[in-house]
Amino acid sequence: MPLHQRDFILRLIEQAGAAAARIREMLGLGTVSPETMIHESETAQAALLGSLWPAVRVLDPASAALLIGEARQVFAWVELLRLQAAAHDRRGDQDHADGLRDRADALEREARHAEAGRR
Repeated sequence: MPLHQRDFILRLIEQAGAAAARIREMLGLGTVSPETMIHESETAQAALLGSLWPAVRVLDPASAALLIGEARQVFAWVELLRLQAAAHDRRGDQDHADGLRDRADALEREARHAEAGRR
């Protein structure tokens, strides 16, 4: 991967981390609506994944992780998905929260597998 592309991805991952910290703070305060947290999470996911976002949202976890190609980017997405799940929990939408957590778990497994294969 070219250096400029790697630097760009690292900036996206840093921005996703900052967004995750904001969402975590919102969850802790309990004064922000779940809808706002869900929106923040989805906005951060779209920024993190860019033009891949529409495709990876609907692909199976293995294909999504393969398409993204960068394990650290997948791990950042996983964190945002788990925070989004927590916001759905707060909203009382347990089924949606469980589905997001299941997807996050599957994506994390795929990213760990890809990372181990590169060693």
